[in-house]
Amino acid sequence: MNAHYVLTGVHLLAVSLWIGHMFVWSTLVGPALKKVQPAEEAALLRERMVYLGGLGWPALILLVPTGLYLLWLRGVGPGELVTLAFLDRPDGGAIAIKLVLVLWMILYQAIWGHRPAPIANWFNMAAALAILACSVAIVRGWA
Repeated sequence: MNAHYVLTGVHLLAVSLWIGHMFVWSTLVGPALKKVQPAEEAALLRERMVYLGGLGWPALILLVPTGLYLLWLRGVGPGELVTLAFLDRPDGGAIAIKLVLVLWMILYQAIWGHRPAPIANWFNMAAALAILACSVAIVRGWA
């Protein structure tokens, strides 16, 4: 087994953890905590879960370097990212959309991620699904 397969597996595992954690928290755990009585116990449980940080940031620590490596294997190096030269490629649009959405999700998590924002959470989950769609388009050559 070569490094490409190992790093691709790590990247996919990290994506699963990042997005899966977000979907479970937003659709199951968050609404369930609203029903815990007394409300002080729910607030304490939520505070403890947020304090532990979840899986988002550790997954991102794996996603960024493995994602850059996988882009490099496709011929998109740091120079092309900085100069936006990758936009001339057939899959350049999908790569650009994916990178913008990933940056959005990182900013969202850093700024608003642990605040009550139910509508923003749905937009964030839509961004995650769009990232997955762009990833499939890049890998399968549909872009």
